[in-house]
Order: sequence, then structure tokens, then C-alpha cells
Amino acid sequence: MDIFSLFSFAGGLGLFLFGMNVLSEAIARQAGGALKSALEKITSSRLMGALLGLVVTAVIQSSGATTVMLVGFINSGIMSLQNAVGPILGANIGTTVTAWLLALNDISGTSFALQLVNPDSFVPVLAFVGAILLLFFKRDRTRDVGSMLLGFAVLMYGMSNMSDAMGPMKDSTAFQSALIALRNPLLGVAVGALIAAVLQSSSASVGIVQAAAITGVISVSNALPLIMGINIGAGLIVLLSAVGTNRDARRAAWIYILYNCIGALLWIIPLCIIEAVGTAEWLYSSIDAVSIAVLHTGYKTVNTAIMLPFSRQLISLSRCIIRPQPTEQKIEMLDDNILKTPSVAVARCRELTADMAELTRSTLQKAVSVVQKYDDTLAKEVSEMESRTDYYEDNINNYLVKLSAHKLSAADTKEVTKLLHGINDLERITDHAKNVMEAGRELNEKSIHFTAAGTAELSVMCRAVEEITNTAVEAFIREDAVLARQVDPLEQVVDDLRTTLRDRHIERLRAGTCSTTLGFIFTDILTDLERISDHCSNIAMSVLQLRSTEYEPHRYEAQYKATDADFNALYQQYQEKYSI
Repeated sequence: MDIFSLFSFAGGLGLFLFGMNVLSEAIARQAGGALKSALEKITSSRLMGALLGLVVTAVIQSSGATTVMLVGFINSGIMSLQNAVGPILGANIGTTVTAWLLALNDISGTSFALQLVNPDSFVPVLAFVGAILLLFFKRDRTRDVGSMLLGFAVLMYGMSNMSDAMGPMKDSTAFQSALIALRNPLLGVAVGALIAAVLQSSSASVGIVQAAAITGVISVSNALPLIMGINIGAGLIVLLSAVGTNRDARRAAWIYILYNCIGALLWIIPLCIIEAVGTAEWLYSSIDAVSIAVLHTGYKTVNTAIMLPFSRQLISLSRCIIRPQPTEQKIEMLDDNILKTPSVAVARCRELTADMAELTRSTLQKAVSVVQKYDDTLAKEVSEMESRTDYYEDNINNYLVKLSAHKLSAADTKEVTKLLHGINDLERITDHAKNVMEAGRELNEKSIHFTAAGTAELSVMCRAVEEITNTAVEAFIREDAVLARQVDPLEQVVDDLRTTLRDRHIERLRAGTCSTTLGFIFTDILTDLERISDHCSNIAMSVLQLRSTEYEPHRYEAQYKATDADFNALYQQYQEKYSI
């Protein structure tokens, strides 16, 4: 191989890796949410888990990416280690699909059907259509389809370049000598592992072996050890992805490594014996790209079939490597590994924000209970719950900022915007709920009480605020526009109640039936409750406003209040319900 052939090979490899990256990212953007939902529904059935791992990997073209996703799910508490083993093993079969796609380059013939499936015939068309979709259309889904087609075309062009660059090597004695050296299975495994570790892709590494097959000097004795090593070396990126995760997530990464190491041992021992005996001439016969795809798939399928029944033993081995600790209880809320699949990351943020919303609702309910009848245990729970919502807000907010730096679909961009607004309002609600609880604690510590009239009036206000919070939270979680439209009329009623109750309390102060201290506490509670209703209005408006592109949030709200007949009807209903 001269220097120019080397340049051509390097360029082909670059196109191959770039095309695979573009293809995988485009598929992940469009299919990531569905893949996540599928993976989350894994049952204890190891076979179904393996089949699902196979399908997911066949779609996104990378067993490493699937395993990294699973590592992220385990670290985030979405999936257990036991349920992840099946998909990890199945993913190893799914990754062999790429080798079959690359084997299309070996198809030749004069018939129309054979020419039609030859990449030289259809890849240029895919590249053209992909470029048109990517350059002249604005819809995210259409552009992602364009990226998939263009990525696949670039991948195939890269493979063709590598094959062409390897052509002259069939007459190279140095190359033939190197391959003869690789008949030593251990050396072949080491070289394969090195190639995959450098390229960080088993599919690309197997593609290089397929490209080299054009020389006619690649045999089973060369290819099989290389495939073994490639699958071991590809585990490096999975292992690196697990750095900083919890112990079960790191065990999942090690299960991926153990699977490939044990699989290599299952094949290398008999291969060494056959090599030593030297009776199997078929080991040294030339094979092509299609045969390598068959060999790769057979190797992975046999390994999975053997090891799937021993899933528990794989978990035990991983626990021997990553030892359990008594303090091993904490689960991270979010994992940076799933940022590589934005739709999955957005879905996880949505789930956590829904959890935060439920926590916010419970915090307010307990805070109101503390004011109505003081309970020290409940007061402490309110403080703890407020701290937890702060933790949610910090983690989700920082994660969404990281997520915003990735390319998102239009739907995911809207969802991120809604979540950023939502977590801020939810956190502020719990702040005000804690203030309400502190007011109840102050009343208890000073042994003072509101008048019967003040208590009854405050009870009405609390019920109204609890209802508006429940409605806003439900509308937010369910993305329900009908529920969201019920929030603002009630918010207006809460505003009216605050004004009325404040005026009545001032009258009691003037009449001397209420102390100044009680007056301050009463006014503070009213203010916090009214602020809670304001944040509920913000949450509801974010749900409604994201369904419309015509208005800015404040313009949308003003227009809604001024013209919507339902608003006025609901306002009247709530006025009657919370009349004092």
C-alpha cells in the first residue's frame, strides 16, 4: 500500500465513522423516546429483554450506545440491574446488522434485481434525497430523515473507499505475512481489541475487516480472533461511560465486558486446539464480506444463547468486581449518559418534574394543616419536603441547561421550555408553603390564635389555594388544556379573597378584637397563599401558551381573560363556591 492508498483508506474510514455518527444521532432523536419507553417496560423475562435489546441496537446501530443508555437508566433509577442484563446481551446481536448492510458492497451481477440492491446503484439516490430533505425542508422530523439517508450514504461511500484502498494489498507479501501472524488467536484478539478501542466502534472495526476481505487473503483463522478482540475493545467506551455512576450502573458496564470476554474464551480455546492439531483446512480458506457478516452474527448469537440462562451468574461476577457497600443506597436523579439521546433525556426530565409537582402539592397540603392545627412532626416534614424540591429544582434545571446545548426536535424544545418554567414555579410554591408552615409554628410558639371569624375566613382561602394547586399540578402533569383553563378564573377569585380578607382583618384590628402580632401573621399568610395562586397561574399558562404560537405569555393571558366566555362562567362558579 503506497502513501496515496493509505490516504484513501483514512479518508474512507473518516467518512464511515462520520456517516455512522450522523445516522445514529438522527435515529436516536426521532426514535429515542419510543426506545426508552420500550426499555422501561422490560419484564423479568430474559428472552424478551434480549430480543428488545437486539431490536433497539439494530435501530440505533450501536451496542455500545444501547448499553450506555442502559447504564444511564440504571444510574437514574429507571431500570434495575437484573432487568438490564437481557437487553445488554441482545444488544450484542443487534450490532451485527451493520456488518450485513456493509456486505451489500459484495453484491454483484448483471440482473436488474441484483444491480438494484447494489450500493453503487441506490446509495447515490439516497444521498441526493437526503441532501434535499436536509437543505430545503424546515420540519425537524423531515430533516432527521434526510440526515439518516445522508448518513447511511456517507457510511457506504466510506466503506467503498476503504475497500478500494485495500485492493492493491492482495499482492502485498508484507500484508499477507501480517495476516499469517494473526492466525495466532491471542495476537488476533489483541489486535482486534486495540482497533476497536481506538475507533470506539465495533461496527467500524468489523467494517475494516470486511474491507480487507477484498484482498482475498482474509480467512476464518484471521477474522474470528479479530472479531473476538473487536467486541472486547468496544467495551472500553461503555466502561468509561460508567465512571462516576452508582454501583449497579458500573456493574452493567462490566457485564458487557464480561459477556465479550467469556464469549471469546468459549471460542478461542477450541480454536487454539484446532490450530495446534492443524486438521481443519477450511479455517484457512478465503472469505468475503458476506461470510464475515455471517461469522460475526453466528459468533454473537451462540454466545448470547449460551450466556442468557446464566444472567444471575453474570450479575454475581459483576458484584465481585464492584463490591457492595452498606451505604449503597443513593440513586442519582439524572445521568449525563442519556444526554446523547435527547428525547430520552427530555422524557426523564418530564418524569422527575412530575414527581416534583406531586411533592409540591403534598408540601402545601401539610403546610396548611400545620396552620389549622399545629403538629411538630408535620412542620418538620414540610421543611424536609421543601429542601427536596430545592434539590429537584437544582438538578433538573442544571440538566436542562446541558440538554439545551444539544440538537433538539421542535417538540422537545417546547417541552424543555415548559419544564424550565415549571420547575421554577413549583419550587417557589414550596417556598411560600414553608412560609405558611412557619407562620403556624409562630402561632404555636406564642400561644396565640386567630378569632373565630378570622379562622373561618382563612379556611376558605386555604381551600381555594389547595384546589388551584391541585388543578395546576394535574394540568401540568397531564398537559391538559381543559384543566389549565380552570386555573386562572380561580386565581382571580383568590386575588379577590385576599383583598376582602385583608380589609376585614383591618376592621378587626381597628375594633380591637385582634392583636397587631396576629394581624402581621394573618397578612403574611394571605400574601403567601396569594403568591402560590400566582405561580399556579404561571404553570397553567405555560401549558396553554405552548399550544399556541400567536401570543407572548402575558398577551396570551390578557386576551384569554378579556374574551373567553368560559373564563367568566368559571369565575362566577368559583366566586359562589368560595364566598364568605
